[in-house]
Amino acid sequence: MSDEFKKVILLADYGSLSLAQKVYNELSKKDIYGGLEVFDPNGVYVNRFANREINVDIMHHVRGRDVFLFKSFCTCEQPWDKSQKYPPKDKMVFSPTEAYHELFLLNDALWRGEASTITNVLPFMPYQRQDRRPETNGRRTRSPISAKVFAAMFSIGDVERIITLDSHFKQIEGFHGNHYNELESFVLFAEYIEKTFSNDMDKIVFVAPDQGSRDRAKKYAAYFKRPYTVVDKERNIPGACTASGIVPDMSLTDAICIIPDDIVDGGGTLVASSGVLRTKGAKEIIACCTHPVLSGTAKDKLVGNNIKLITTESIPVMDIDSYPNITVLDTSYPIARAIWCICNGKSISQHLFDYDRYKATRAANP
Repeated sequence: MSDEFKKVILLADYGSLSLAQKVYNELSKKDIYGGLEVFDPNGVYVNRFANREINVDIMHHVRGRDVFLFKSFCTCEQPWDKSQKYPPKDKMVFSPTEAYHELFLLNDALWRGEASTITNVLPFMPYQRQDRRPETNGRRTRSPISAKVFAAMFSIGDVERIITLDSHFKQIEGFHGNHYNELESFVLFAEYIEKTFSNDMDKIVFVAPDQGSRDRAKKYAAYFKRPYTVVDKERNIPGACTASGIVPDMSLTDAICIIPDDIVDGGGTLVASSGVLRTKGAKEIIACCTHPVLSGTAKDKLVGNNIKLITTESIPVMDIDSYPNITVLDTSYPIARAIWCICNGKSISQHLFDYDRYKATRAANP
């Protein structure tokens, strides 16, 4: 089948090229209903006009295609030389608001280019933490529900589906009027833990950094048949927190403490948790966090507190070569498998949510 008649196409902005290429490599090994076009790394153009307005274009024909658009939330807020396809890496920054606007304009361009269907592949989706109006001194504040506002924007461009990784809250799906396929990083971290600590499993204790992460730690503990505990954390002001102990209280002498969480932002929660865990005798502290936002000096905080971070490529980690304590796991296989399921009418949950079935799927489809 010539590319002229192949229906499935992957497109990516410059921040997602590496991930999209790996997903394409996985998909090219499989039969895709409708056929898979060769990946074009020059298919998406994103830049800035002189006044910083966003300038985007789709450089590949999409009429009648099922388009899977990969979009990162790293961008370059200043224009660069138009002779260059991509901005210099040292100019790229994590900029969720700017990147969302790029995404919405790209979706509109795909719709006007008459794509048959549009799927946004967004391993990380910012603004999900703002899913309700907070209360201050018993009074509900006059604040927006930002997660709802941004969810509504996906109706522009007629986006049919979103593929993402570990939403901050499960109920966030209810804000979206399109199909919302949330993949779980549990399979990736469980695979890493199983391979790395096969000889030290009896030393592992799973730790929830706060009550909001209790169910996540409990899931890991149940699968690996290991204990878990919860850090008693207080956050009096945004961006700052204190930890006073763990519940239930237990000895952690020579323990390998694994902290599963969805987002590592400023690093304050991990630092506060590590302080408490070390007073209990923890030998090693490892954070398994899906989305490496790593704002400000977060990476240096982790180094300074001897915390090892295992994360995913949902957000590109800048200067990673300078931080040997950070390990980035490849997310291309589960994303490729999800796309294959969607195109071929198969169940995503059968292949990607249960770790034992995930291992069996990988073994059968290396």
